[in-house]
Amino acid sequence: MDKYLNNLGQWVARNKFKTLLVWLLALAAFVIGVVQMGSNFETNLKISGVPSTDIQKTLEKEFKQNGDAGTLKVVVKSQHKGDILKPEMQKAISTAVEKAQKDTKHVKTVTNPYVAKTISKDLTTTYVDVTFKQDASVVSQQTIKKVKKAFSNVKDKNGVKVAYTGSVDVTPRNLGVMSELIGILIAFILLLVLFRSFIAAGLPIISAIIGLGAGLLVVTIGSNIWTIASVAQTLSIMIGLAVGIDYALFILNRYKLALGDEKDREKALGLALATAGSSVLFAGVTVIIAVSGLSLVGVDFLAQMGIAAAVGVAFAVLSALTLLPAMISCAGRFIKPTIAKKSKKNNKNGMINRTIIKHPFVMAVLSVLVLLGIALPATHMRLGMPYNGSLPTNRTERKAYDIISDKFGEGVNAQLVTVAKLDKSDTIKQKQEKLQKIYNKVSKMKNVSFVTPAQLSPSKKYALMVIIPKTGPESVKTDKLAQRVNNYSKETKKNLNTTITLTGSNAVNIDITDKLNKAIPIFAGFVIILAFILLMAVFKSFVIPIVAMAGFGLSLFASFGFATLVMQDGWMNQFFGISKGAPLLAFLPVIVIGVLFGLAMDYEVFLVSRIREEYLLTGDNDRSIQVGIKESGPVIITAALIMIAVFGSFAISTDPTIKSIGMALSFGVLFDAFVVRLTFVPAMIKIFGRLNWIFPRTNFSKFPKDKD
Repeated sequence: MDKYLNNLGQWVARNKFKTLLVWLLALAAFVIGVVQMGSNFETNLKISGVPSTDIQKTLEKEFKQNGDAGTLKVVVKSQHKGDILKPEMQKAISTAVEKAQKDTKHVKTVTNPYVAKTISKDLTTTYVDVTFKQDASVVSQQTIKKVKKAFSNVKDKNGVKVAYTGSVDVTPRNLGVMSELIGILIAFILLLVLFRSFIAAGLPIISAIIGLGAGLLVVTIGSNIWTIASVAQTLSIMIGLAVGIDYALFILNRYKLALGDEKDREKALGLALATAGSSVLFAGVTVIIAVSGLSLVGVDFLAQMGIAAAVGVAFAVLSALTLLPAMISCAGRFIKPTIAKKSKKNNKNGMINRTIIKHPFVMAVLSVLVLLGIALPATHMRLGMPYNGSLPTNRTERKAYDIISDKFGEGVNAQLVTVAKLDKSDTIKQKQEKLQKIYNKVSKMKNVSFVTPAQLSPSKKYALMVIIPKTGPESVKTDKLAQRVNNYSKETKKNLNTTITLTGSNAVNIDITDKLNKAIPIFAGFVIILAFILLMAVFKSFVIPIVAMAGFGLSLFASFGFATLVMQDGWMNQFFGISKGAPLLAFLPVIVIGVLFGLAMDYEVFLVSRIREEYLLTGDNDRSIQVGIKESGPVIITAALIMIAVFGSFAISTDPTIKSIGMALSFGVLFDAFVVRLTFVPAMIKIFGRLNWIFPRTNFSKFPKDKD
């Protein structure tokens, strides 16, 4: 592989303009494709293969209810008790309902709250349910604005507040352009400090942005062919940008070192790709495999996120291996060589001797204790799905959630739709008697606020009831209620020959969380096995992969612990911009496992390969660690800080989903790069000495005498 990459580097140096032209033509083709096809991302997070989603076909067939149909809830709150029933208020709301119903092309139904009796006890608040004919993912902003405009006359009334929520994209998703710009700016400053050149600092940024743009365009085109969740764009941008800058950094840094030795720019570029390029290719393939492994979890939107992220990483690697060398070759004399300084063998006053080399056991134990301490909150980590109650207080969805919770009870936001499959052989009377028994039983269950009377389908084969819990969607009590109903279904099936299935957004979220909880150990096992095999093949060692995986586990749990402390427990919530503590995203662990694993292996290979190279030359364990950290350390630190800056810039997003992913990944990289790779791993290499390189067919007689 090194030979092919060397040839590739030299070929690009000779054909830099051809390479740039190919990239330009490819980008033009992708842009034309997006302009002609547009984008069609799915805003709702879907999952198949669980009862709550499978039953939705029955709902549509038997009750003419499309579970994917777009919905919009218009919440109206007046200032004083009784205001909602005043004639002028009734007229304003009823007129708004009539206006919204006029859009017959897009709007299916609009409920009149005075007919549906959806009025709070204090007569201050009501809400209007709008159901669209289209699926939530394709309801346009223009259609949503028409409905909002219909209710503008209600909002004009003195002291009246109107808020909106629902399955449609009430607030258009912002991909966080400002967040990206902040991350890029910080990355540029870090590169400027490392390379001391504006041109050298700018090349990795340009390479990463172009690679990211190409990947994002391909994903956007793909959204017209396959179902892709809109959040997949964010993950693709986040990872593609971060690894794109890092990979370009590794290659450019190696080129500058090679240029100091070779003096021939073409050969130096070939050498850079043969060495750092090989590591980049390995790291990129590792990340691609890891994020693609999200499809093993069996959750639709996670598979989509994984594939989108894999496309972003693939273009980041392709850009680093082809576009960057072409730009380096064009920059020519503006990129100065780096003259490597020889490491002093006996640096008695150096930090390495004082810490890792002199006290490896202390540093290893200290690293473990620090990470375990940070990981401690993960012992009470709870997983759940996004809900409007955790949104910033200035978002209209959060306002609607809070008003409904205050005036109608939190459980209205956590409705559980119950679909009962009845015994075909029963008469109508027998079916009604059985449904009454179920109604009586469910109504008396703990944490039940209200149950609607059973509604038979036209075919009389199914019945529908809605359970309103006392608690909200994030509450453990709501989850337990759903479990009690599911357990009761076993009893009804046995004694009444009637099967109960829960559905609705809250039931779907509970099923998704449950499925993800079961999938996490499987995915983690896949990652661990993959890590061991890859590192064993690269380093021809058993000890190195074991230490690497142990360190990865520590940084992973520390990342979960910190995310739990901030996102769930609300520690320093004002500083981190958390409006309300909530369970962590159910899919956060698998995303962090996949992404952090790839990045951790990247730093592992970059550091340990240099240590191993020096050990094979000298047999001096201490010197090998010193050289590895001295030469690879600054680049790893810069690369890690860039990752932290990019991921951290997404952590300032107001969207809890994006914020939690950005925060978990940024602190995960912080813990892994600085505590694990630059402290724990070198300390363990010092402790194990020659044992690090024990492997079948390893001939130690060929090694220089071990000076450890």
